[in-house]
Amino acid sequence: MNITPQTGANASSASSVSGSAQADAQATQRLGALPAGLRKADARLQSQLDRASASISSIGQFKASLVDTQASARALTSWTPTPSSGEAKKALLAFVSDFNTLLASAKSVTAEAGEAAQVSRGMGRAMTADFSKVNNLRQMGFTKAADGSLKLDAAKFEAAFKASPTDVQATLSKLGQLVDKTATKELASEGRIAYSLAALKRKGAELTQQQNALLRAAQQGVNAAAQTVSSSQMSRGLAAYQSGL
Repeated sequence: MNITPQTGANASSASSVSGSAQADAQATQRLGALPAGLRKADARLQSQLDRASASISSIGQFKASLVDTQASARALTSWTPTPSSGEAKKALLAFVSDFNTLLASAKSVTAEAGEAAQVSRGMGRAMTADFSKVNNLRQMGFTKAADGSLKLDAAKFEAAFKASPTDVQATLSKLGQLVDKTATKELASEGRIAYSLAALKRKGAELTQQQNALLRAAQQGVNAAAQTVSSSQMSRGLAAYQSGL
């Protein structure tokens, strides 16, 4: 019998499903240990914890998209020797694709992400606003849609490259430098993305501690009740014994 190992997206999907099932089982077990009066508080904490986890995930995806965009932007600045029209167009199309993916991932960043949510949505505007400082982009067939996404007219680009490869190379280099500078600032260890991720992780840890405190309080209540019952039973037993003397 042949067994095909899980790789890539399939393995990731299986891991995600397994992790989700484990989390559900743990939640069910936790709720079962809580009295009815504390379950509402636990549900509220769990809802906040789920939102924080979703925010961490969405910021992580946004950060990964920004790293990709920075890499493709840097590729526009390091031509040695002068590229062919096909090479330049391929590099620029890669940048356009990465940048548009970045904008799409920014839309998924939730309000729970705090400052990073504002940064992610504003970054696209800041970057594309910088494009206005770069000469000849429109002449090269580079356009920006109302939502900030980029598009390249291949025919216009090839015509511009044919007319002046040096000018096109200089324009692409300036574009790459502008985007690289913005990305470097936001990806810095003291940047707002890192700050927001750290804040969300602290919030998640605090919420988990509060859930654990609820569970401990419930267990202490159960132990106290059991001790009360035991004391009551002993008192009744002693009274019955004494009455029989």
